[in-house]
Amino acid sequence: MKPVSVFAVTAALWVGVSSLSHAVFGDPERGQLVYSQRCAMCHGVNGDGNNGMAANFQQEWHRFTKSDEELAESIRNGFQTPGKHYTAGAMPPQFLTDREIDDVIAYLRETFANDPKFPN
Repeated sequence: MKPVSVFAVTAALWVGVSSLSHAVFGDPERGQLVYSQRCAMCHGVNGDGNNGMAANFQQEWHRFTKSDEELAESIRNGFQTPGKHYTAGAMPPQFLTDREIDDVIAYLRETFANDPKFPN
């Protein structure tokens, strides 16, 4: 067996971890179901903001430059975008499990953050 340097192992681990996508543990299919039940009323089925009722994920893709932790915090505790006024008001806290939040984030990232119409 050939000896493996600590550097090679560390580099391989770093590359593996750094290449993981956002919401690694979330399931976008489950997230779509949660989104349709809990988010679509305000954000729209297609993430279009439902005529100004809430954030338009199709046009406000920059929201997905936030970390998963920041997005989870906004979902869990509610959020008001500074300087934005939606007809539904501030997003209220969502009482979802950690798994549901991970799933919704995975769905949002897969569906809206990687849209080729918008730069990432």
